Amino acid sequence: MIEKFEVFMPQFQKERMIHVYLPDNYHQEDESYPVLYMFDGHNMFLDQDATYGHAWNWPKYMEQYRNKCIIVGQECSHEGNARLSEYGPYNFYDHEFGLFVGKGKETMDFFIHTLKPIIDKKYRTKKGRTNTWIGGSSCGGLMAYFALMNYSSTYSKALVVSPYLYPTFQKLYEETEKADIHKNSQFYISWGALEGGTHGFLHETIYCTQLSNLLMKKGNKVYFNVKEHGKHTEQDWEDEIPMMLDFLFENGSFSQD
Repeated sequence: MIEKFEVFMPQFQKERMIHVYLPDNYHQEDESYPVLYMFDGHNMFLDQDATYGHAWNWPKYMEQYRNKCIIVGQECSHEGNARLSEYGPYNFYDHEFGLFVGKGKETMDFFIHTLKPIIDKKYRTKKGRTNTWIGGSSCGGLMAYFALMNYSSTYSKALVVSPYLYPTFQKLYEETEKADIHKNSQFYISWGALEGGTHGFLHETIYCTQLSNLLMKKGNKVYFNVKEHGKHTEQDWEDEIPMMLDFLFENGSFSQD
């Protein structure tokens, strides 16, 4: 079951569409659920909403999975290249698009102080950090990493999928060194051998490995998924969903039937 509604983002003085997946029996029971927050919410559930016509299709996998959760997707800005600013934690330069002012901290302020309270009030959620997760791909993967690194009092797990690390890596590394991350934080980090450009396999391997070494030295858990045939596409990220669910729920209860 998918619901959509707009929420005002005071940080950017704009309305933003929120996409919410609810378990099919949500309205027939009184159970409370963990919540997974995702960036690029329009790409999460329905092909007709997806930027390139193919969504991750989370509902298909949730219907097969023993455990249930609510998934909340925040739709990014579609105005020019504003997404890169909103999903950029620091100022950075992109070789193709130029210089960007990073507004990722403002985005996270919206996620934590506006969106989460609305979701917790509107739906039956398990509100504590143990049952509050965050994830995304590409720029959203960068933001998921940034979120758990800096806001681990709110989130306990992050899905860091094909993260766009290239232009902000040095700053990200320095902040990871200094960050006071909750010891029970867990990072799922994946990238593919067939990703190109600044997402190329060599870049991703070096950056993800160096950041992960820092995280593990701090006592955090890191789960790797290096994909031999992985590309930088929604289809490839959809294929990872069974592994992501097993990471989130830690019980290996996905059925391939």
